[in-house]
Amino acid sequence: MKSLFSSLKVMSKVIYALMMREIITRYGRKNIGFLWIFAEPLILIIGVTIIWSYFRPMAAEGFPIQAFIFTGWVANKLWILTVGRTMAGINANLKLLYHRNIKPMDILLSRIFLEITAITGVFILLGFVFAMSHIIDIPYDFFYIVVGWYLMAWFAFGLAFLIASVNILTENLFQRIWSPLSLGLFIASGTFFLVEWLPVDVRPYFLLLPTIHNLEMIRYGFFGNVMHPYFDILYSVMCNIFIMFFGLLTFKLTERKILAE
Repeated sequence: MKSLFSSLKVMSKVIYALMMREIITRYGRKNIGFLWIFAEPLILIIGVTIIWSYFRPMAAEGFPIQAFIFTGWVANKLWILTVGRTMAGINANLKLLYHRNIKPMDILLSRIFLEITAITGVFILLGFVFAMSHIIDIPYDFFYIVVGWYLMAWFAFGLAFLIASVNILTENLFQRIWSPLSLGLFIASGTFFLVEWLPVDVRPYFLLLPTIHNLEMIRYGFFGNVMHPYFDILYSVMCNIFIMFFGLLTFKLTERKILAE
């Protein structure tokens, strides 16, 4: 038991050190550094708010467009950025594996934890600022927001392992496919629409994506009865378990390949 706790302690220190190294490498020590991660969603929401204010007479009254764009963009960016930045993590840090205490798992976990923590921070901070500034309304039910965000983060975690492993096994070929594929999934996952807006006959196909279920939960937590939500928590959980299982299984094959080289 002591050896297990000792190993976990070493692993946690390694992951923390890798996260700090990635922050410094990516954002630098000068100017606002790490705070740049807040810039993209902030600029987008401000831009949409200005445009919406101008065209508001032509739009449906009472619909929370600012919260709609905010939730769709940030929630789906959670898994898009986590997968995208984790995918090249191993290849970019192969030299670190010469250190005895650093394993391929540590590199992937550090990237995943960094992205999920950073984007969750963006979501909480901007949500608080926008609510206090009356850009968006106070959420209707925090329970659905928390559950939906947790399921989305879990999905990002499992998918990051799966895609990063597949990318290594295909000699970085999948990295070229991921950009257009992720864009299509980003749009199809409900970033710019609600499920209730879709024709009835196509809804079941979109609802095959667990990300739509998670986003509908988050949006229902913000909007309440303004929308008619379509989500199944059990379906999302089962999809996450399936993705996590195959992600870890594929990673074991990848780890053997990396260590053999």
